[in-house]
Amino acid sequence: MKPISKQWRDCSRACALLVLVTPVACQPTKTVKSDLNSVTSIKRTTPPEKPEFTTISGLIMFAEAKIAMGDAETAVSLYLRAAKQSRNPEVAERAAFLARQAGTGNQIQEALNRWQEIDPSSDGPHEAAIIYAAEHNQPELLQSSLKKLVHLEPNYRAHWLANVWLGLPKEKQHSFLKIITLVATDSTNGSLAMVVANTKNRLQSPSGTEWLDAWIESRSPPANVILFRSRLELPQRKQAIAYLERFAKDSQDFNVRAQLARWYGLEGDNETALTILRRLIEDDSSRHQDLLTLSILELRSGNLDTAEKHLKTLLASEQYRSEAYYYLGELASKKGLNNLAIDRFLRVDKGELVIEARKQLASLALQSNDLDQANRWFSEAKLLFPNFEVQLNIAEAQFKTANDRAGEAIPLLTEALSRDPESIQLLYTRALAFEKIDKIDGAEKDLRRILELKPNDPDALNALGYTLADRTDRYDEALVLIKAALQQKPESAAILDSMGWVLLKLGQLENAVSYFTKAWGISQDHEIAAHYGELLWRLGRHKDAREIWRIGYESHPESDKIRRTIERLTNS
Repeated sequence: MKPISKQWRDCSRACALLVLVTPVACQPTKTVKSDLNSVTSIKRTTPPEKPEFTTISGLIMFAEAKIAMGDAETAVSLYLRAAKQSRNPEVAERAAFLARQAGTGNQIQEALNRWQEIDPSSDGPHEAAIIYAAEHNQPELLQSSLKKLVHLEPNYRAHWLANVWLGLPKEKQHSFLKIITLVATDSTNGSLAMVVANTKNRLQSPSGTEWLDAWIESRSPPANVILFRSRLELPQRKQAIAYLERFAKDSQDFNVRAQLARWYGLEGDNETALTILRRLIEDDSSRHQDLLTLSILELRSGNLDTAEKHLKTLLASEQYRSEAYYYLGELASKKGLNNLAIDRFLRVDKGELVIEARKQLASLALQSNDLDQANRWFSEAKLLFPNFEVQLNIAEAQFKTANDRAGEAIPLLTEALSRDPESIQLLYTRALAFEKIDKIDGAEKDLRRILELKPNDPDALNALGYTLADRTDRYDEALVLIKAALQQKPESAAILDSMGWVLLKLGQLENAVSYFTKAWGISQDHEIAAHYGELLWRLGRHKDAREIWRIGYESHPESDKIRRTIERLTNS
């Protein structure tokens, strides 16, 4: 299918037509006599009328001349005459384009009809007719043209229709959606079905999902539709998995199996994910993206030799070579082969993993108590990868802050902000560094600056609210900020945790329970564990508190947050 932007081409398209017609149009029609009598007779002759072009080439040249003079209306008429005579679909396409720009409704219809007549098996004339019908609210033409398209190409990609719908006035959107729904209901075209479902859902209604379910139940749906439908369950990943499992047993589609494996991995079910991916790679070893996912899962599961084998295979792939070197570096680090790990991390030269590789190199330097080398790894990267300078500054500052050197991070970030004063990432990172060294005024100032740049941003509201609740006694002010954040992101574990924490600080222990319970159900993060455990402890549920802390330690064995909380509450 031609891109939507090329369906009715712009005026430059005429150049190709002129190249084709000029040799014919410029041929002399007769030999001119040069004797004196002829000259005399010409002088006495009445000037001839404007030439009447009748050939296709002449009509096209005259039309283009009229366009150059700004007479588009005459050009439309000339192109329509040329299109009637020509069997070249590009002439009809040009006529349709010009008619749409400067012609009447009848002229547009005439051009489209001719284009469809001489080129009925191509997408272009039918796509153009759909656009015209949508703009002029002609449902019959819209329906017939769309039917022809999906009949010509059963797997026709109809995604561009969503943009057509979006660009229509609201009064025409309903009619357009009604017609494409009628065509999709009687069609097996999965792309069109997805457009209908997505468009219906954009109207803030679940009707699109319900309609798609009925469409799927009445036929054998293609794999891309099943994947699309399963993603409508997100962010409820378990429900998405359950939906996909209904079809996975009967589907041998690699994309369905790969998506299922990725979701199982994200849910922490590595064994199921590994089983699916191992079989998939056995069936098709050329799926490098899935081989990379399998390698990472093998690495996380402790199957280091298997992971290394797969990653070395990926070194032959230019697209995935950097990723392979990064995870080979991780693998070497796990084995205690630090020099080999350094060599592999240094070979990472593409994408965001450049930043992650430098973090790993800095961590290896820290293990050797070589802080200067840690700094050099970041400095070197900024020279080698100038496009990542901001991200590398942030990574270096985060590294320093996490390793009790926040005081060094602040000047670095301040210098970066002098070049990019509205960088929200830089401001947020500096706020965390200020908080780390107990400069709460500095942290608050940066967070409020973020809210000036992004008013009512839920993450900034939550960060400021949590800082005030955790590091000051301005609990009422913190509560207002966190409530505003939670209203926008009611399923955010971090914001739910903040709400529970500020209620605990206000002494509203029973009210805090539901927020911590919900946050813990979403994410068993070590910080949530510290806060939730403290609430349970204060409620006298010591056994439950210790269990929460134990689970938190499992996910983050070196959590200072949990350790300090336990020491403060138990004096142990």
